[in-house]
Amino acid sequence: MASSSCLNLFFFSFLSALIISKSQISDSVNGVVFPVVKDLPTGQYLAQIRLGDSPDPVKLVVDLAGSILWFDCSSRHVSSSRNLISGSSSGCLKAKVGNERVSSSSSSRKDQNADCELLVKNDAFGITARGELFGDVMSFGSVTSPGTVDLLFACTPPWLLRGLASGAQGVMGLGRAQISLPSQLAAETNERRRLTVYLSPMNGVVSTSSVEEVFGVAASRSLVYTPLLTGSTGNYVINVKSIRVNGEKLSVEGPLAVELSTVVPYTILESSIYKVFAEAYAKAASEATSVPPVAPFGLCFTSDVDFPAVDLALQSEMVRWRIHGKNLMVDVGGGVRCSGIVDGGSSRVNPIVMGGLQLEGFILDFDLGNSMMGFGQRTRSDSTSL
Repeated sequence: MASSSCLNLFFFSFLSALIISKSQISDSVNGVVFPVVKDLPTGQYLAQIRLGDSPDPVKLVVDLAGSILWFDCSSRHVSSSRNLISGSSSGCLKAKVGNERVSSSSSSRKDQNADCELLVKNDAFGITARGELFGDVMSFGSVTSPGTVDLLFACTPPWLLRGLASGAQGVMGLGRAQISLPSQLAAETNERRRLTVYLSPMNGVVSTSSVEEVFGVAASRSLVYTPLLTGSTGNYVINVKSIRVNGEKLSVEGPLAVELSTVVPYTILESSIYKVFAEAYAKAASEATSVPPVAPFGLCFTSDVDFPAVDLALQSEMVRWRIHGKNLMVDVGGGVRCSGIVDGGSSRVNPIVMGGLQLEGFILDFDLGNSMMGFGQRTRSDSTSL
């Protein structure tokens, strides 16, 4: 893993090139671009933001399903412009929309100046803590053309950081809630709500700009779109009609709800689905030598053969998301390679969670206004230096 000083140097050099709004520079991106670095021990992805007058950036774990940006406000980040949000404010009311976990102490007291209290979840470790809603100014853009925007976030206790990458101070919530970072930036700039994500084994980018603006026209036109499920609770969920291993359709009844996650490193299948998948994959990979599994994986092999691909058929059998190669097999050392699709147990909210490894190398376009998601593998001809 890169040292802290190397990460800070990367972020500083990339932040100086962040693209700002059209009102400031013509022919530029309508949105904010956040560079991302992968934390190898956890498989999580880190970004940084600058808030208020603090000289120190806030290092955050990127969470596609996160409803809000939150961090431990006591962790070296002190800003004199940070302000506590009232429980009766419009910001607090916005935080409550579609989130039954949010409350304010004014609901139990008649004090209209009571704080806006939140129940904030760490999706990486599955724990929840009470936090308070604050506001501050987020800075972005280059040194010569700076930009600022008012931002709401939650301050949480230090123990909520459990399970996050080393050095992370909180989470950048990128979900569909009104209080998430993409929703807030869209409201401030009056731009269309959208999110562009690209992850790689080393770095990546998260942006509120369109794919065309970040990666170019060719990349935008190459994407295939599938509907986002509108009934999902703030996260990004798509339907999968069937699963195929090496072209053979699994005997699993669909459609299946698939959640996309950047805090889960590998794809998780509900146990009954995983059992069918594991049997089919072991049969399809018969040319490879099976070896005892290495946790958390259930299927491991020693071989240099090309392993079978896994295809997810989306709204039709003609629209498929293929998982193969480095997006599928994990090198665990000693010549052993394991399938990056694991058993997630029973009684899951969504039967499938597609993890970060399976998202890497794909450009993802979340068009929130139309509830659609575009995906496509990035090619060398696409723009940006990543």
